[in-house]
Amino acid sequence: MKRIIQGIALFLFLILLVACQNEDAVIFSDYQLEKAIRDAISQPDGDILQEDLREITELDLANKRIKSIEGLEYLDGVTKLHIQQNKIEDLSPLEGMDSLKEVNIAGNPYDADDLAALEEKEITIHTKVEVEVKGDPDGPGGYLWKVENGDTTVYLQGTIHLATEDFFPLNQKIEEAYANADIIVPEIDFNNINMFDMQATYMDFAMYPDGSTIDEHISEELYQEVATVYEELGMSMDMFATYQPWFHSTLIQQLMTEELGYIDGVDFYFLDRAEQDQKEVIGLETVEEQLSVFADTSDEFQIEMLKESLIELEEYEQQMTEMFELYKAGDADELLTYLTAEDVDPTPEEQAYMEALNDNRNYKMAEKIASFLEEDSGETYFVIVGALHLIMEPHIRSILEEEGYVIEQVL
Repeated sequence: MKRIIQGIALFLFLILLVACQNEDAVIFSDYQLEKAIRDAISQPDGDILQEDLREITELDLANKRIKSIEGLEYLDGVTKLHIQQNKIEDLSPLEGMDSLKEVNIAGNPYDADDLAALEEKEITIHTKVEVEVKGDPDGPGGYLWKVENGDTTVYLQGTIHLATEDFFPLNQKIEEAYANADIIVPEIDFNNINMFDMQATYMDFAMYPDGSTIDEHISEELYQEVATVYEELGMSMDMFATYQPWFHSTLIQQLMTEELGYIDGVDFYFLDRAEQDQKEVIGLETVEEQLSVFADTSDEFQIEMLKESLIELEEYEQQMTEMFELYKAGDADELLTYLTAEDVDPTPEEQAYMEALNDNRNYKMAEKIASFLEEDSGETYFVIVGALHLIMEPHIRSILEEEGYVIEQVL
């Protein structure tokens, strides 16, 4: 009996010993966080004990795909912490880090209200993503303006939607404006758009609503011209038989840009950067708003658009090369003259189309930009819109100036 009691006592002692060891173990619910901690203490396996963490005074967890920082409260010795560019929503574990003096939380989807408790502890909090500034003072590009209201700054950058490899990086002043920005503001936020939804929207606007086909709306001669161009570009007209002329016009230009090896332009250059740097993105418009400009035109007007798109590839390349050089030179007057020069006065429908394409959109975009300024949140915005929206009257700049804002040219 005594041995049994002794055995039970020993068993209970071992259980208590293990329990004590488990109590000292720190559990990190986030796998990526645990992996980073193990790398920091050079312990690939086994329990992570509180004593293992005491020697850490500075910890870099930036860009580790961490979603939860539960367990960091046990790192009593950490005075400086880097957790920027993760996916952390709950910052409350930081409140338990008694030695913490400085933390970088930029690029996380946290609730701003969570900062109050940290500020009460007199912790230095960095909320802006530090971005490497690229480019050089003589780099390509221009069309950069700045407007301020209180502590809020808005940069206005004119863009071009296609480019060649030698565009990037852009002029250093443009790259600095992007680096300093908290929020990137394109015409459309393509970083957060469902491509299937966009495709469905495109079809709604581009297809004939009555189910007819394009050969019923254009001459046989024009149909054959379009079919020949598609064949030369490796496509078939039959694939797009139910689409309206404006769609064919834009698609043909897209196919020619691919044939010539052009890449996505300034807009997507900065949108890609914004995704990498985890900057917030706010769109000025929707896909529906942009497509309606084309879809709301008459059949006759769309047919003229289609005819104008049927040019030789060499001529299209020459036009694009000239436009690229003007854009990189940064001369707004020369670019405006090149893009808007007309030999004849516009028809009433052409005038209405340009008002819808430029004027009406500019007023709406300027209104949204003004709302950023009036909020006076202290944020810096980097607005990237087609260059014409900033140089063709009534442009966004002049509309803002009418509202009393002072626009300063940066480049």
